[in-house]
Amino acid sequence: MHYREYCMLNGAKHLGISPTGDIGFYEELKIIAKKHSSFFSSVELMSPVKAPRWYPILKRLIDTTASILGLMFCSFPFLIISIAVKFDTSGPVFYRQDRVGKNGKVFKMLKFRTMVKDAELKTGPIWASDEDPRLTRVGRFLKRSKLDELPQLINVLIGDMSLVGPRPERPEFVLNFVEIIPAYDRRHDVKSGITGLAQLFSGYDKGAESIYRKLRWDVRYIKKMGLKMDMWLIFRTIWALFKGET
Repeated sequence: MHYREYCMLNGAKHLGISPTGDIGFYEELKIIAKKHSSFFSSVELMSPVKAPRWYPILKRLIDTTASILGLMFCSFPFLIISIAVKFDTSGPVFYRQDRVGKNGKVFKMLKFRTMVKDAELKTGPIWASDEDPRLTRVGRFLKRSKLDELPQLINVLIGDMSLVGPRPERPEFVLNFVEIIPAYDRRHDVKSGITGLAQLFSGYDKGAESIYRKLRWDVRYIKKMGLKMDMWLIFRTIWALFKGET
């Protein structure tokens, strides 16, 4: 299902609640859209993604092999984390959240649950942060260490995501971002990823400026995507996790 159809069926509105809960967020985003209009225009006019025929086949082979090995290697951590989450707070171990992937298709992204049960019941959909008061004790550790992202290996295995690509965003926000910045939709030309240039070098989204910043990184990846770039990003991510830089 395309995110526009999803939002229509779920009653999401253009320029509804902002990702930060700040009523001025979208006004700020409009200012940024005007300030960087030349960049956004160039992204809209960007040529379709071109890659050798062998590249998507090899990329999928790497994704499948790495996700299977990763899930096997992480089976014990999965068990320990699942027990910790269950003992820390009531509710399910895993959290399924709707995200927008390639060609605007909505899929269920998996994570270890880091927040209290029904965390968005009062706030509606908003971005999370490292110091979010909704985080549980175990959840705070999982989020800082990025261990909450491990279940996304399942998304990679079934083909919803890749190891490398733009970070998938929630449909409600994508609808509004595209309303103000049509170029934002170009992120969906390629499959979403667990890691990527934006994830490594831009960090968590914190405000309207981060939409522009991350799009620049994602466009850079889309223009240069290939086996060499993907392998570098995978090993750079492993190194960053090892050094605790993420």
